[in-house]
Amino acid sequence: MAKDTNLTAQVIYEKEFHVDIKGYAPAEVDEFLDQIIEDYQIYDEKIEELGQALTRYEEKIKELSQQIFTLQTENQNLNEKVNADFVNGNSDMVDILKRIARLEKAVFNQ
Repeated sequence: MAKDTNLTAQVIYEKEFHVDIKGYAPAEVDEFLDQIIEDYQIYDEKIEELGQALTRYEEKIKELSQQIFTLQTENQNLNEKVNADFVNGNSDMVDILKRIARLEKAVFNQ
């Protein structure tokens, strides 16, 4: 995964500071850097987790879009059959197909 940050957990871990007479206490600096490393590692794990979730959701959207297309095609075919049966005088079949179409509409348009 591409990163937009300048520092990684490894860079922070390997960073060494020069200590002079009035410098910071190395133990305090190391403790603080350890906390920063831990935060970076948690951040990286979270980013990876979210990236995987995004991929799963995109795949699910694609799958559902294909199902929608299939159902719309089937609905269109049924509507054409209803209209053809109505023109041919087959009203019993037309009533059944109209009921099916209304049921589909009620189920899939919620």
